Amino acid sequence: MPAPIAILTDFGTLDPYVGIMKGVIQNRAPGAPLIDLTHEIPPGDLLRAAVVLWQSVPYFPPGTVFLVVVDPGVGTERKPVLVESGPYRFVAPDNGVLTFVLREGWRAWVLENPLFRLETVSTTFHGRDIFAPAAAHAAQGIPGDAFGPQVAELVTLPPVVCRLRPPGRLQGQVLYADRFGNVLTSLGTFHPETGDVWRFRPWQGEGGERRLRFRELELPSGRTLSWVRTFGDLPEGEPGFLVGSTGLIEIVVNRASAQDLLGLERGQPLILHVEEVD
Repeated sequence: MPAPIAILTDFGTLDPYVGIMKGVIQNRAPGAPLIDLTHEIPPGDLLRAAVVLWQSVPYFPPGTVFLVVVDPGVGTERKPVLVESGPYRFVAPDNGVLTFVLREGWRAWVLENPLFRLETVSTTFHGRDIFAPAAAHAAQGIPGDAFGPQVAELVTLPPVVCRLRPPGRLQGQVLYADRFGNVLTSLGTFHPETGDVWRFRPWQGEGGERRLRFRELELPSGRTLSWVRTFGDLPEGEPGFLVGSTGLIEIVVNRASAQDLLGLERGQPLILHVEEVD
């Protein structure tokens, strides 16, 4: 049985593109389990796709192949690649979408072997012609060097801000808002320890593990928000911040959209005021 293939795209579901890729995969790897991670990434939004991939990968079994087609540079000089990182394989364009899943010791190969492509390759649908067949063969265990030459460097996105500065200031930025209007930030990751103490480790960026207590979250406007454990701890329509399901700090409003209420935009700076615990 081929390994599972998890598919992440910005194609949406109105058009047949995702279904066509699945058809290509089933022709090349009959019976491969196919999992729709999401197809609702905003068109060409590499940062959001990279964060969503980072959030999702740990919950999949070792050996899973991630087929990632968020590809605003389709048809250009950017390389299609197969990447092995940790216990997973990734088939994607080399455009930064894999930035946050590259572990130490990763390896990558360019997808050049015509045996693992469709016979005719278009300039506009590499998801069908290059990535889907490559993912099918990757799920069957074809070794990386069979796909093409190895590459030593991959394109990565600019680093997100996540740094602790004394006295007690954790600097971060707005990443994006989910469909509920909850605003995800680069602040994290946090894991509960005891009482109101949290174990903090930067998910990207500098610094090691620390033990912290929350004070307040300072927005670009100077407004400050208080920490809550869950949405229901806030009065309806009031904003606050909490630790989301993947450990990142999220800015939320009970039964409303934090993005709409606060007007936060990607990249805006945030400061989480904390108390360090010995």
